Amino acid sequence: MARIGDTVRIESGLLAGCLEPGGVVRSFKGIPYARAPVGDLRWRPPLAPERWDGIRAATHFAPRCVQPERPITAIGSFAPERESEDCLYLNIWTAAVADDDTRPVMVWFHGGGYAVGSGAVPLFTGAKLARKGVVVVTVNYRLGRLGFLAHPELSRESDARVSGNYGLLDQIASLRWVERNIGSFGGDPGRITVFGQSAGASSVHCMTASPLAKGAFQRAIGQSGGALGWRAMAPLDAAERAGMKFAHALGTTTLAALRALPARAIQLVRPNEGGRLKEIYDSSDPGGLDRETAWAVIDGHVLPEPVHDVFARGGQNDVPLLTGSTRDEGSTLPHDGTLDHFVARARTDYGAMADRFLDLYPAASDEAAERAAAAAVGDRTFTWENWLWARLQAATGRLPAFYYRFNRAPPRPLESGGGDRSRALGAFHTAEIPYVFHHLEVRAWPWHETDRALSDTMSSYWVNFAASGDPNGAGLPHWPRFDERLPSVMHFGDETRVGALPDAARLAFWSDVDAQLRAG
Repeated sequence: MARIGDTVRIESGLLAGCLEPGGVVRSFKGIPYARAPVGDLRWRPPLAPERWDGIRAATHFAPRCVQPERPITAIGSFAPERESEDCLYLNIWTAAVADDDTRPVMVWFHGGGYAVGSGAVPLFTGAKLARKGVVVVTVNYRLGRLGFLAHPELSRESDARVSGNYGLLDQIASLRWVERNIGSFGGDPGRITVFGQSAGASSVHCMTASPLAKGAFQRAIGQSGGALGWRAMAPLDAAERAGMKFAHALGTTTLAALRALPARAIQLVRPNEGGRLKEIYDSSDPGGLDRETAWAVIDGHVLPEPVHDVFARGGQNDVPLLTGSTRDEGSTLPHDGTLDHFVARARTDYGAMADRFLDLYPAASDEAAERAAAAAVGDRTFTWENWLWARLQAATGRLPAFYYRFNRAPPRPLESGGGDRSRALGAFHTAEIPYVFHHLEVRAWPWHETDRALSDTMSSYWVNFAASGDPNGAGLPHWPRFDERLPSVMHFGDETRVGALPDAARLAFWSDVDAQLRAG
């Protein structure tokens, strides 16, 4: 047994962390889990980190991946940070006192559409969860085209004859690093929970479907996101063609030339309608990256087949699942603004099913159409995916799924300026994150006692799940496992209670749309 102090030994050398305020939790920040993916290592699978002599300081966050800037919005997630292509680092918070403590481990993959974000966002600080008895890890991974560009020349030079999905390979490398090293921080390598929100939840979903991640974790939590339906991934050949078109637009004809370009020239441009490239520093376009060249792909290696198909045949990495979404997922997303446009778009998108759609999302004015469009895009993009994920796990997995709906509208102050900027957002996309991480104080909002109690309850469920694969524990309302025959949902709102599945008719509609799309 070795005591965990400010200095610990990992496979690469000695690390010096620091004691967090309060004197209970130690943090170790900016730990390299892979070699810098720069130069000739751009668009290659991550390699083991290099060793160092002496003691490496681990007291400050490392740079995030190069990405478009985005102002602090209602989501409030993406303030400016240092950036670099050298971005494969992780951060650890632990309250363990000895390396034989074997506490459950929670590894967080951040959201941001695979385009923005980092593990250093204040919302993701792990100190409060660590006080509840887990070791928390947050991870940076390659984003945008640095993380997901496919190209036939990249595939030809690969041992697996594939390209793209470098960001997913980074995540797998981080999990393997945690397996090998987390014992030095008092963590149990046999009780690793991978959790994430939005694109982070999509990443978790990919981990449960990838044979390369098998055995790297024992539980999965997906919040407001998945890898099904409308965000389905392109096959490798289509992604390679998109990569070739992008490289041609950049004026490059060789991989050497493409790798020689500055990282920002790769990340922060996109084709316009004329095929030319333009810079995209426009903060009103927060993703701004072409989905064809900056998204996960079905490559036959990391993801041999669509995630939906893996789960449908019961081929997933079968681990307990906790998943769900917020009530008002679409309130911060772009959507149609007029009644005429809303109805016309429904007719175009859903054809013979349009009347059914308009009955489920009724509107008789421009204002009502805006609300209906927000509800529809939130249901379509997030709510349906998490519900289907729970359904598939319950149907084909041996291990349980637990499903929730977050209904609490945080007491977010209204912004000045009127119009859309000050409309009520309700239980918006990302609203649950400070409750889960148990640090409401990260936002200077007028929190109520209800919020503090809900945060304590939710974080306890998450920690219990990480410990045992079951969120239930002493002093908490019983959370039954999900069963489609009698679908019970844990509702987190003004009170925590088990209830019926909300919006069942809407979820059934999106399932029918999905089935129609899959049928061609």
